[in-house]
Amino acid sequence: MLLGVSACHSRQVSSSTTPESTSASVVIHTVTPTVTEIPTAVKTPTLKPTELLSPTPSPTESPIPATALQLSGPYLGQEPPEMEPKIFAPGFISSPDFSEFSGSFSPDGNEYYFFRYSPPSESVLLFSKIVDGKWSIPEQLTVTAKYAVSEPYVTMDNQRLYFAWDYPVSPEQPEFPYFFVERTESGWSEPIFAGQGMFLSSTQDGQLYTTDMSSRKINWKTYLAKITVTEGVFTDYERLDIEVPWGNPAHPCIAPDGSYIIFDVGSGNHLFISFRKADGTWGVPIDLTEHGFDREAGIAHISPDGKYLFFHLHRDIWWVDIKVIENIRPSN
Repeated sequence: MLLGVSACHSRQVSSSTTPESTSASVVIHTVTPTVTEIPTAVKTPTLKPTELLSPTPSPTESPIPATALQLSGPYLGQEPPEMEPKIFAPGFISSPDFSEFSGSFSPDGNEYYFFRYSPPSESVLLFSKIVDGKWSIPEQLTVTAKYAVSEPYVTMDNQRLYFAWDYPVSPEQPEFPYFFVERTESGWSEPIFAGQGMFLSSTQDGQLYTTDMSSRKINWKTYLAKITVTEGVFTDYERLDIEVPWGNPAHPCIAPDGSYIIFDVGSGNHLFISFRKADGTWGVPIDLTEHGFDREAGIAHISPDGKYLFFHLHRDIWWVDIKVIENIRPSN
């Protein structure tokens, strides 16, 4: 079985509140984060943007009529994959007219957030939620409109939604700014600046991980890092001591129990995995292309229930049973 090779196409969860918000003001907290340095031997430092096809529709346009699909049930009513990956919710989330990347279910499984890109338009953050037992047609999260937005993540307590957003906060703002909104009785709050980072994932107990981008302008290197969070704001980054054979590690996908971490090294593609040893240190990264994954697969994330692995491939979001990872876990 070759994971993702069947992808010969040219196409690349209950809350009592609603995701909408019409407020676009931003709250900025002044926090000076610290970084715990760990030397890492990294080669090929250049980060190159992913080349994408250029469909003409706006990414805010729905690829389907509002009444075309009536999806219900877990995971947008999709039949779960087994050991062979498949495109997630084709025609509803993954569309032939756009590029869809990472997404995030709310822990209760009732909401799904993802970002869509269609050059030359800016990337947009969309969501679908269960309404009267049916999944709603994806629509833009209005609080993030006007600026490019990507990489959404709903926290395990279901109280915050993080996203990378190009909203200008100050001349000194980090190159990769992250923001978050909080659930309120009337919906999502105003966006709050969290700090620098690229992509988020967390363990079941809520420990967040990201790509530390603070050294990129200095040495062109990126690092996988565990974040200390204070009231939603990133206040410290502890870099993981994982040495990769080449490239720059990015987009950390931590296991729910923290026992392994999946990441890519090729600016959004070529997945590796490192298993945590009994002494708490990280093992030598394993190249997942040697275990059936397509070389172009990247930006992995795990469903809140830990059952499925999602990843980006050929401009779409794919998913597969998490057993593909468990089957290569070291016996010791």
